Amino acid sequence: MQTIGILGGTFNPVHIGHIRPAIEVYETFLPDRIDLLPCSSPPHKTDSLLLPFELRVQMLRAASAPFPFLNVNSVENTRPGPSYTYDTLQDYRSRNPHDRIFFILGAADFLTLPDWHRGMQLTDLTDIVVLPRSGKDLDAFHDITHTFWPGAAPCNAKAPLAAVYRLPSGHSIHFLPQPRLDISATLIRERWLAGRDVTYLVPSAVCSIMEEHRDIITKRWSNG
Repeated sequence: MQTIGILGGTFNPVHIGHIRPAIEVYETFLPDRIDLLPCSSPPHKTDSLLLPFELRVQMLRAASAPFPFLNVNSVENTRPGPSYTYDTLQDYRSRNPHDRIFFILGAADFLTLPDWHRGMQLTDLTDIVVLPRSGKDLDAFHDITHTFWPGAAPCNAKAPLAAVYRLPSGHSIHFLPQPRLDISATLIRERWLAGRDVTYLVPSAVCSIMEEHRDIITKRWSNG
């Protein structure tokens, strides 16, 4: 039996705001691996700015190469139609029926789970680790957990965790504080299009790939 963390996203592009939290999660939970899961066809975003899937995968592999516990899983590109998290987690469950799986998401996404495809059923399949982006996220986490899952029972949270709840499904939700990094893919795309330096915003290996594919990246990101 293995423990597998899953961090999904469009990764358009991958940046240190993705990699650093993955390290924090690994050091807290010590899973066998953390899968970086690029979304193939996001149901909630336009694909006009989205870089080709294989290019995003290439950048992810370059960014994760220094960390043996990081793995890039391209399973969402094998399925037609929108890439729904629930379907992906079901796929993980069918392939790894005896493994412990936890899904990693930001506090903002956690608040919108009812709007996801079968979002409130994700906790039937997996534990969840919530990562904050502001100092107010912990209060919101408590409020939303009680609202979404009235039967949630608080558990002892050992540092660095700030809160843990056991859900009626038997799975758990964890709140893990993070070093604050106000970095987003939108910020990087804006600077790239303005001809500004993105060094230290994305891993150096990713910078090299972006320079190599400058024409296609600039053309795609200019569609907005």
